[in-house]
Amino acid sequence: MKTITITLSLLAATGAAALSANAAIACDPRLVQDDTTFPMRSQLRGQKGVVFMDVVVDESGRAASVDLVDSSGYRLLDRAARESVLQNWQFDVSTCERKDLPVTHRIAVEYRNDVY
Repeated sequence: MKTITITLSLLAATGAAALSANAAIACDPRLVQDDTTFPMRSQLRGQKGVVFMDVVVDESGRAASVDLVDSSGYRLLDRAARESVLQNWQFDVSTCERKDLPVTHRIAVEYRNDVY
């Protein structure tokens, strides 16, 4: 059985100036849609690992850009995580003010094959 675990942590705002501690607390986008693919080739090969990425969330709650921070060790998993974030993920930015956006999140996507 495939398992994908997603972990989010707030880094800092992008743009001209970094967010103050109070602004960072006020703007905390929540992940509401996280359709992440786990390539069948990777599953069949027993590939597993964690992909760390910095994701810039824009005013519409979509990923504006994704930068790979630490690879899973498999290009196929890294690419699947990146493309999933860019194409499928949606964040709730209703707690954010326009001046606080875009904001950067450090994302960890863990791929593993669990056999029960």
